This record gives sequence, C-alpha cells and structure tokens, in this order.
Amino acid sequence: MFDSSQFPQIPFDEISKRINADSVVVTPNSRLALALNEKFNQDQIKQKKSAWYSADILPFSSLTERIYLESSYVKPIATLPLLLSVHQEQVLWESIILSSEVGKALLRIPQTARLVSEAWYLAHAWRLIHRLGDVVPNEDVREFLGWAETYQNITTQTRRTDQARICDLITEQYEFLDIKKPSLIICYGFDVITPQQIVFLKKLSDCGCEVVVANPTIQWPQSVATIQRCEYTNSQEEIYQAAIWARSKIETVSNSVNGVRVGIVVPALVKYRNTLIRIFKKVMHPDIRFALPGTTRNIAPFNVSLGLELISYPLIDIAFIGLALLNQKVEFNRISYWLRSPFLAGSESEMSQRVLLDAQIRRFSEPEISLERLFILVSRASGGKECPILLHCLSVLRIFGQTRLPESASHTVFARVIAEVLQILGFPGERGLDSSEFQALKKWQLLIANFAALDQVNVKTSYHEAVSRLRQMASDTLFQPETPNVPVQIIDVFDAIGMEFDHLWVMGLSDEQWPLKSHPNPFLPLELQRKAKLPWGSTLESYAYCQRLTRNWLCSAKDIILTYPRYSNDRDGHELKCSPLIRLMPLSGPVVRDMEQHHDRIIQSCEMEYIVDCESPPLDKEIVKQGIRGGTSIIKDYAACPFRAWAKHRLSISGLDAPHTGLNAAERGLLVHQVLAQLWQQLKTKEALDDISDYNLERMLKDITNSAILQMEQYRPIALSGRFAQIEQRRLFRLALEWLDEEKKRSSFKVIAVEEKCVIQIGDLILSTRLDRIDELENGQWIVIDYKTSRKSIQSMIGERPDEPQLPLYLMMEGMKQQAAGAAFAVLKRGEMGFTAIVREANLLPGIKAFSQLEKCARFNTWEDLIAAWQQYLTNLATGFCSGDARVNPKNFPATCKYCDMQLFCRIRERIDDSVTELSKESG
Repeated sequence: MFDSSQFPQIPFDEISKRINADSVVVTPNSRLALALNEKFNQDQIKQKKSAWYSADILPFSSLTERIYLESSYVKPIATLPLLLSVHQEQVLWESIILSSEVGKALLRIPQTARLVSEAWYLAHAWRLIHRLGDVVPNEDVREFLGWAETYQNITTQTRRTDQARICDLITEQYEFLDIKKPSLIICYGFDVITPQQIVFLKKLSDCGCEVVVANPTIQWPQSVATIQRCEYTNSQEEIYQAAIWARSKIETVSNSVNGVRVGIVVPALVKYRNTLIRIFKKVMHPDIRFALPGTTRNIAPFNVSLGLELISYPLIDIAFIGLALLNQKVEFNRISYWLRSPFLAGSESEMSQRVLLDAQIRRFSEPEISLERLFILVSRASGGKECPILLHCLSVLRIFGQTRLPESASHTVFARVIAEVLQILGFPGERGLDSSEFQALKKWQLLIANFAALDQVNVKTSYHEAVSRLRQMASDTLFQPETPNVPVQIIDVFDAIGMEFDHLWVMGLSDEQWPLKSHPNPFLPLELQRKAKLPWGSTLESYAYCQRLTRNWLCSAKDIILTYPRYSNDRDGHELKCSPLIRLMPLSGPVVRDMEQHHDRIIQSCEMEYIVDCESPPLDKEIVKQGIRGGTSIIKDYAACPFRAWAKHRLSISGLDAPHTGLNAAERGLLVHQVLAQLWQQLKTKEALDDISDYNLERMLKDITNSAILQMEQYRPIALSGRFAQIEQRRLFRLALEWLDEEKKRSSFKVIAVEEKCVIQIGDLILSTRLDRIDELENGQWIVIDYKTSRKSIQSMIGERPDEPQLPLYLMMEGMKQQAAGAAFAVLKRGEMGFTAIVREANLLPGIKAFSQLEKCARFNTWEDLIAAWQQYLTNLATGFCSGDARVNPKNFPATCKYCDMQLFCRIRERIDDSVTELSKESG
C-alpha cells in the first residue's frame, strides 16, 4: 500500500503552478491522465493565458516504457534487453506450459497462461519473487515455480524482458541512462502503490528528481458534500433513474460556458454495459427518428469507459469470417451475415442482389459451407450474373487457397497472406468508413503488426493456427473508439480513482456486489499475498480496499448519490440488502421524478387519430384471369389467417429457408411423390399390382428409387453424397413396399391420373395446381388421393376455415363433383400406413366409414349437401382473398402462429394483450 509520508504532499491547486518543461505527472491509469490533462488546460484558459507548457501527464506504466524506449533510441546500449509485448508474453507462457508434463493434461492453456502471467507480474510488483521459496508450496505454486524458471531462462538466453520487470530494469540502469530526465515527478491519484513503484520513485529521488504527491481527495471535504442513499426496485429502475438524473444535470447547465461533469460509477460495469447504453440512449435521445437508417447520428452526451473485445466490432468480425472461409467450413448463418456486410468489394453496388442471392442459395446450402461449395452455389444462382464482383472475389480466393497458401510458415509470412486475402475480398469495402470503423481498422492494422512480431518467440505455424492465434489476440484486445469530450462519464470503480466530478452517482451498491469479492491468484502462496497486503489477496484486504474507494467517492464531488437495487435480476428475484460500506448513511426518497416520456409529449401536443387499416385493394381482374401463383396454398393460408395469405400471395413475401443437413421433410416428401408417381405410371391398375411377382416388383422399385435419388442428387449433391444416397434409397424402397401392402388390401381400381396439372375455379379465383393421383373404382366413381408423410385427421378438411382444403378444392373441379366418390389422404409413414378419407359409401377404401357415419359430418344428410357446403366455404374464402381482406386474424392463436414465417411482419404478439397470450399458452 502507498505510504504517502515517504514523499512530500501538495494540494491539487499547486500542480498547475509547478508544471514546467522538465516536470512529469504520473497517474494510475490512462483515463485519469486524460481527465487531468483536460483540467490543466481549462485552468490555463481560465487564467487567460495565450500560451503555456503542454502538461506531461501519463500513466505510470507509460512512463517506464517511455524511458526504456528513449534509452534504446538515443544510442545502442548492450545492457538493455528487448521488451516483449503482451501478446509475445502470452505465446511464450503458453508454449512453456504446453511443453510441461502437467500442461499436456490441461484443457484451457490460454486461460492458464493468463493466470500465470498475472502471478509473474504480481510477484515482481509486490517483490515476492525472492520470497516464494520461503513457504511450503502447494501443487499449483510448485508448477508455477517450474514454469517461471523456464521462462526466466528463455528470456535471459534470448535477451528479453517484459512488463513485469521493466520497472526494475529502469531502476537499476536509471543513473547510467543518457536521456533527458525530469526534474519533478508529481504522483497524482494513487490509492495503492506497489513496492516496485516505491523503489523506482526513491531511485529517481536519489538521482536528484523531486518526487511529490498530489491527491485530489483533499479538495472537497466530506462535510461539504451533499450525500444521498437511495433504494430502487431493481437494477433496471436504478439505471433508468440515474439516466434521468444525469439528463437533468446536463439540462440545468445547458447554457453554461464551462459545462458540467457528471460521473456514473458502476461496480459491475461489464455485466450491465449493454443495459446502460440502451437505457441512457433512450433517455438522452428519446426521439425514435434518430434510430432510423439514413438519419444523422447525433453524438450521445455520455461515454462508457469499458471497451469491447476488438473481435466484437462488425468490421473485424467480417475479416475473420473471410480468413476462416479460405481453408475451412463456416456456419452458413455467418456466411449469410458476411455476404450482406458493407465491408466487402461490391457491397454497395451489389447490395440488393446479394440479399436476394442469400435468400436463394440458403435453400441448397448445408449448415456449414466451404469456399468451394459457396462458389458453386453463387455460380449457379442466375449463372453468376447477378453478383459478378462477389463471384470474381470468390474465384480469385479459391485459386489463392489452392496455389499460394503455405502449409507452414512464419507469422510474418502469414501476416502478408492475411493482408492479401483481405485485399482479394475488397476489405474494408466500397463506402467510406465512419469514425468508429476507421479507428477499428487502425487497431486491426496494429494488431497484425503485433501478430507478425510473434516470430520472436515462435517461428513456425500453420495457417489455421495463425488465424486462431490472431482471433485470440483480437479477443484479448479491448478497444473503444475515441469520442469527443462529453459531460457524462460512465466508468467502473477503478477508472473512478482520482476522478473529480460536479455530480456523482454510484449504483449497484448491494451487499452482493460491494465490497468486491477477493480473488487471490492461485499460483502464488496465499500467506504471502496476505502478508504483502495485495488488494485482492484476501477478504480482509478486499474489504479494506473497497472501503478506501468508498471514502474517495465521498470526496470526489459536491453532489453524491449512492444507490442499490432491492431485488436481484436473477430468475428468483431474491431480496438484496444495502452494502455495509454505505449502510450508516441516511436513506432518502427518489432523487428525481420520472421525466415525461417523449411519446406522452406527442400525444399531449395533438389529437391522435386511429385508423384501422386491414383492407387492401381488391385483386385486379386481369390478374384473376391469368391466375395467381400459389395454387391451393392460397386458400389454405387464407383459412389460417387472411394477413398471411395477403402477405405471401399478394406481396410475394416468403420466409427464409434454414440450411439443413441431409434432406428435410419437404425434400423427402418430394422423393416419395416421385417414386409413387413413376410406380403407378408403370403399374396403372390394382390387377397389375396383384399379378407382378415380388422379384419383379422389387426390381422395378429399385430402378424407380435410384432414378429419384439421381434427380435429387443434382438438386442437393452434398446431402446425397456417398452412403447417404444409399441410405435414402433403401428408406424409399422399404417405404414404398410397405405402402403397396396397404394398396393390395383394396378392391379393384385403375389409376387414371398421376401428377396431373389442372385448373380450379372457385368463386372468382382461378388456381393452378397438380393432383397427386385419381383412382377409378369398379363402379366408375373416382377417388382423389393426396400423398402425405405425416398423419392427417378428417377434422382438417371440415369447417368454414379448413386446415387442409386441397382435397375439397379438388372436388370442386369441373366434372369432379359428379364422378368423385371420396377424397383421401394416403399417409405414408412407417408404422402408420393407411388412408384418412371422407367417402360417399363405406369400404370404398380399407376400413374407411361412409361420411354419414362420421361425427364431424353428421349434420350433412347427403353427399351432395357435403359437397355444397364445401363449395360455399371455399367460395367464401376465395371471395375474401380477392376482395383484399388482410386482417390479422389467426384461426387459433397461438397454435396457428407457431410455425408461421410472417410473425415479424404482422407482429401479432404486440397487438394482443399479455394476459390473452399467457391464457392461450396455458390452454395450449
């Protein structure tokens, strides 16, 4: 811990007076350095100075690294080793751990290496490295000592050093370094300082540099500050209230020249980052128009200090998808996202075509897709004419992967390969990058340079390992684009150290989140961590450290609010208590009232007019005459929901197909239809089925199923490659044989139509469709048959809004009413073979009762009455569709909507009360 008595202390007001060309101000972190530099400049402006020395303010780690770099560049010094980067250290630790006996059994080498690297840093920062042998080591510590010895030997032999030892190195060599040395070092905002840093500062003091301490906590005594402690229901309400409060503070001084500094400190910032941004945006920019595409993006008046992983930025993610695609399969969902991104060549000029291309090729794609397969699909789609730029990029990339991709090379070579691959793909796209994207690109280029420098610790690697390593580096790199200076700063507890605000809100101070839990490093002896008083080495030290942070908050602003949620965000929503560190402060009521919602202001400013718009223009007569695409599915969709039919068949909207492994249900059903169609085109009659021998029937079926499989292979070559085609052929063969056993139970019949195209006019609607099959019985009557691979009920054909209207529709064809004696679903499902039918007379099909014997048809006296009822119901549906009825009116919510692909378009769940939804779920 920092002993301030070792160095003289000065008030903050004296810093600006003492800063000169030879002075340096050091801080514990970068954010405090930036804030202090801004405040210094503002002080000079207030004093109406026209010119002043630029303040040399930087974090402590940057100071030691700068001294090292200046020493290296002034003149060659043989005594200074080369400094390893953080990524080089990680790779070196991983290789050491992996080469050990224990490391070979570990599953998470990178995570272990990070903990070992942290232990190495702590051991030097707190000067424990020479005391590790004084305690009896446990298994983890013993392994760490072995790895550390290997690491020490390697870096000594290769003349390398690292961030953990650079401070000691500078301390040893400081008086011999031929550089410009500061005359004054001002330590600002340090709450904890390590023994390693103290030794360094003492060395500077012995060399004639004045070292003083300036602590901002002495500026505003606690007695002057206004402190409030508030309780809110949950964290969402707490964040919302903080956002309202912050906005009120900004608006209060909106006309002020100096502005206002508002701090929002969040202990669990990583956990609540997205929620904070969402709620603060909603409160700060309530006008929804700012979120619409093409609008000018206003700069938000708040900034979140926590950066995201570099790989989470879309620009970088797109780069990694392109790199992975070169030599491995990638999930199609990722490829779909990649195709539609703005960071590839032709992304602007081919934008619309690529969206349509994505919808087209996903019907033929597998869940994972290779570069070769993607190239074939893009080539086949419209002959590749719709997206020539994309096709050219994929073609060049294929050739590059086949001819110029090395199996093994150095990181420097693969850095050039990566750059060339992205250049082939036209990265980062046609359009200009915005500020955040441009900064992300610069960070990416720096990351590639650091990746190439890995050759210093690991010479050879493969392309797959190189991309994996680069991805890991991008995941370990936190990045946040620079933004203009804004009044509201949302920061974590560590960035808040030493910061000053006009108004401060600290949230999340429940007993579960504050004080923070201790997390001692497992590779250092616990007793040493306790003796050295590492801040997170024990529960006692963690509590004491958080207690100091809490006291510092109370001196960081004149207006302070400390809040905590009463209930957790867990599923159980258990009750929380106030943190013991703020429990003694008096509890007050809500800080601010809810601000008037933006939409409430709109409603109050005008008279709202509600228009029910559920009617589209009637179907044009010319279109009706020509026929509308969709066949019997038009009536089926309209019976299920008028809006669904309008969207699918009037607007031609369709859901996106999901790539799948093998064949899906629709494709398997198509194969069944093809096999049975060819079979009955050859057999034609029941007598032919009875007379054919088993051998000849099986031979016929094998030829037919093989032919169907060959046709499907052209459609889905990957799904039916090799053994998969054989398995599917055997399935079809057995299914057809089992179904023919059902056909043999029937009396004599003749198949008079197979896969026959026909036209149905129902009301004003003309439908083009295809009949699966029509059988003629001995008495000359017909039975219409539709093949299904799943069980269907008679109920699905009955009612004003039938679920399966195609069979009743077939009976409405010209000449069918007089000839047809029934309509049947032929169910081809293993173990459930048979007919589900409505027929005029009993036993026209095996085990099928007459319609008059069915409970669902009891209200119809004659077959003609049933046909007339169907005629009326189907005509009503056709008339409703033609008239433009587009109501969101599902037949049975939510069952009807469960598998509907129009949900995002109709947004029915936003229109129905939550209670109705829950009731429907319970009843379902």
